[in-house]
Amino acid sequence: MLSLVLLLISNTVLAQDIVALRHTYYTSHFSKSKHIPILVEYSLTSSMLACSEHIARKGERFKPDPELPDETDLQRDYTHSGYDRGHNMSAQDNECSVTGMDECFYFSNIFPQQHAFNAGTWEQLEKKEREDAELYGRIKVFIGSLGDPATIGEDHVVVPLYCWKIIYIPHLSEYDCYIFPNDTPTDKDIEHYSISLEMIEKKTGIYFSGEMATIKGETKF
Repeated sequence: MLSLVLLLISNTVLAQDIVALRHTYYTSHFSKSKHIPILVEYSLTSSMLACSEHIARKGERFKPDPELPDETDLQRDYTHSGYDRGHNMSAQDNECSVTGMDECFYFSNIFPQQHAFNAGTWEQLEKKEREDAELYGRIKVFIGSLGDPATIGEDHVVVPLYCWKIIYIPHLSEYDCYIFPNDTPTDKDIEHYSISLEMIEKKTGIYFSGEMATIKGETKF
């Protein structure tokens, strides 16, 4: 009985902390206490990548999410922190949409990343997901992070030790799962960072079935 009560209390606290922010092309499950998304999910289609004129990424576009403005007003925390503002859904996925490009720079779609990682293996995996979307027509992507946290800024934005990504290919009913240390990569081959879906579920408390994700327990930082 005590275990059930503690579980109900834990789930209630979790529900109060995590807010689902739904935008045109992605949904962010954002932790108000950690100031980073616990889970970002989106579909990426070949048509989203096909346009005659791609929107250029210019200047500083990062800004608070209007759906949760106070908890995502985080520019000051990243400034001079030594960390990149790492996209979950990438800007390049949104180059054919003015709205998509604008929304992907909300801080609800961002977590702190080491530059060598953000511009290295993470960027390579972003390229792979676009190739998969073009090859299969549509994919579903899930992104999150885990690890004992450090923090940056006066808001104590959590800096994850690891970042993970799941690419689900509906055409094949297959998952490609990866987890990377949030650090300078020791291996440039992204396939060396592949991991089983079961291991991600075990470590995160997030469970996957086809294109659905269910957060059953607090992410184990």
